[in-house]
Amino acid sequence: MLLNKISAAYSRIARSADNQNKTLHVGQGVASLLFSMPFFSPVKYLFLEGRSDLSPLASAYPGGELDREKRILWFTDTINDLNGPSVTLKKLGWLAHEKNLKLNLVSSLLEEEMTDELPPNFVNLPFLYAFKLPYYDKYTLKIPALIRALKLIRSYRPDEIFISTPGPMGLFGLMAANILRVKKVGIYHTDFYLQSKAVVGNGIIPYILERLMIWFYNSMDEIHVPTREYMDITESRGYDRSKMKIFRRGLDCGFFSMKDTGRTLLMERFGIRDGVTILFTGRMSKDKNLDLLLEAYRRLAAKRNNVNLLLVGDGPYIQTIKKAMRGYDRVILTGKLEQSVLPDVYAGSDMFAFPSVADTFGMSVLEAQACGLPAIVSEAGGPKEIIIPNETGLVASSADANEWVRAIEYIIDLMENDLETYIDMREKSRRNVLLNYNWNAVLAGLMGIRPADDEREIHIA
Repeated sequence: MLLNKISAAYSRIARSADNQNKTLHVGQGVASLLFSMPFFSPVKYLFLEGRSDLSPLASAYPGGELDREKRILWFTDTINDLNGPSVTLKKLGWLAHEKNLKLNLVSSLLEEEMTDELPPNFVNLPFLYAFKLPYYDKYTLKIPALIRALKLIRSYRPDEIFISTPGPMGLFGLMAANILRVKKVGIYHTDFYLQSKAVVGNGIIPYILERLMIWFYNSMDEIHVPTREYMDITESRGYDRSKMKIFRRGLDCGFFSMKDTGRTLLMERFGIRDGVTILFTGRMSKDKNLDLLLEAYRRLAAKRNNVNLLLVGDGPYIQTIKKAMRGYDRVILTGKLEQSVLPDVYAGSDMFAFPSVADTFGMSVLEAQACGLPAIVSEAGGPKEIIIPNETGLVASSADANEWVRAIEYIIDLMENDLETYIDMREKSRRNVLLNYNWNAVLAGLMGIRPADDEREIHIA
C-alpha cells in the first residue's frame, strides 16, 4: 500500500510538472524502475506494509538473548570503491577484527571483486540479480537473494544493524532489522540530492531521490550524520533531527603521515616536474565540482609556468577532464592508485584542493591533512569542518574560480616568501588530525565500550 501511494504521488507530480522534456520522462522511468524491480515485492510483503509477523525468521530469532558484548552488522552497497565511505568501512572492519570485536561488514560481491583489502569479518551475501549503474558503469549493483541472505544474517544474531547506503543492500538491511526486531542505525554518507543535480540538473530525478532518502533515513532508529553542517542541511529538507547523532571519523595516522619519499615518487612514477604541485584525490565525477578547479588552474597557468595539477582517482568524468585539459602538459591524471602509495602522493604534493559541494565529510581531506598538506575546500558541505581556516587550510567559494586562484597563490606565496609559516601550516594540519580523529574513540563509541576500559587498545602513531 505504501509503495503504491508513493509511486502514484510521483506520477501525479510528473504529470503536473511544467517541464515535459526528456529529463522528466527519465525521472518517471527511474520511479517506475525503483518500485517495480523484483526486489521490492518481497520487501513490500515482509515489512513495508506491516507484515513482518508473517516471516518465520522473525519468530525464530532469539530476541532479547544477547551476548554481553554488542554484535553489529554493517550493511553497504559499496565496499571496494575509491571513496570515503568504503575506506572508512574497511578500516573499521580491520580494526574490529584485530580487536576481536563482533562487528561484521555486509555486502554482496562477485567472486572477482573479492580482494585482500577486505577484512576477514566481511560477510558476502548471495544475490539474484546484478546490473550496472547509469552514469557510473564501473559499479555493479546486486539484488540480494532474500530468504538465503536472511537466514545467513539471522545466524550472526545482531544486536544492531548499521546501514551505510540506501541501495538494495541498504533496503535489505532495513528489512532484516525490522524482521529481527533489532535497532537500526542509518549512516548518512552521501548527499544523493546534490550529486544527482550535478549530473542531470534540476528536474524530477533529484526530487524523487531526495524523497526516497528522507523516507529511508527517517525509518531508522538513529541517523548518524558526519558534520553539524549536514545536521542543519538534512533537517531543513525534512529529515528527523531528533534521531540525529554525529558520526565521528578516524584515521590511521601511522599510515597517513608526513613522508620524505613523496617528492621522489611523484617525479619517478608520474613525471611530475619541479615547481608547485596541487593535488586532488577522489572519484572523478561532476558532483566533485572539478570544472571549477580546472578553470582555476587554467587561469593560474596563464600567469605561472611551474604549477602541476595532479588528479588521482577514477570515475565517469575522467574522459571529460582529459579532453578539457588537452594541451596542459603539467596536468597529470593517474587513475585509481593502490592504497599503499597514497601517503607518498599526499606528502609529495604542496597543497590539496577539494572543490566538492556534495561531500558530507571529505575523507580525502582528512588524509591530506594527516600527511601535512594544507587544504583548500569549498564553503559548501562538510569538508570545511575538517580544516582550521587560515591555520591548516583555506575556504573558498564553490562558484568563484578567481577566489580559488587567490587561495592557491596565497599558499604559493608562503612557500616562496614565508617558508616558516608554510611549514607551520603543514605541522598544524597533521596535529589537528592527531588530536581530533582517533579510531580508538570512534570504534569504542560504536561498540559501547569506554576507551579507558578497553584493554585491546589500537595504537596509532
